[in-house]
Amino acid sequence: MYLQSLDYAVVATYAIVLLALAQWVSREKAGHQKNSSDYFLAGRNLPWWAIGASLIAANISAEQIIGMSGSAFV
Repeated sequence: MYLQSLDYAVVATYAIVLLALAQWVSREKAGHQKNSSDYFLAGRNLPWWAIGASLIAANISAEQIIGMSGSAFV
């Protein structure tokens, strides 16, 4: 299996877009100093849905998803 030039172009474009997005997101606000509190609490600026999704994602694992399928089968 060999990659064609279009495949390389898609991968390169994806990498460039990803790096540009990371650079744009990581910009600091003027006069705002980052510290560990900002890192762990996201500067207390997250919307409710992002916090809820984070809690759900942290508490659900593949074991639970497979286990729930198994318990429904029985």
